[in-house]
Amino acid sequence: MKYTYSKKALKEYLKNGYGEYLFKNADLLLDDCRFQALIIEVKAADDAGNTFVNKVGYDELSKDNLRIETKFTNYIMPTGELRLNSAGENKRNGFDFIRIIDGINERIFEIPHDVYYERGKFYGNEFKWSASYNTTDKIQTGNTQLLFNYEITQL
Repeated sequence: MKYTYSKKALKEYLKNGYGEYLFKNADLLLDDCRFQALIIEVKAADDAGNTFVNKVGYDELSKDNLRIETKFTNYIMPTGELRLNSAGENKRNGFDFIRIIDGINERIFEIPHDVYYERGKFYGNEFKWSASYNTTDKIQTGNTQLLFNYEITQL
């Protein structure tokens, strides 16, 4: 899967898919991280050839009826971590795969449900990993390695 989730790419997606009226307001809308994340969920399903459904626990259905939850982050915490909120026990058994889209480093990961919960370390309903992918730190090495094992980013 190719990384096409920058603000520029999302603006183009909105322009081509939803007309000039929405495009005029795209900058304002894309500054709202919730709106940006929703567009990314819809676009990721579209890019994968899946159906966006926005159900409790998952965002899309694959052609094989696999439930995929998409999570997006584009904020580095002061601790040097990236995080997903609402991505812990509250999501257990709600999806078959979790797709994590890192908007800072432009990386994409897809982790099977059981692996995510067996190997992931959670902080309440948060999942955290190193924003540098441990190139300059030793933060959240287990979660960072889990992501490395399931990266699907195409250049």
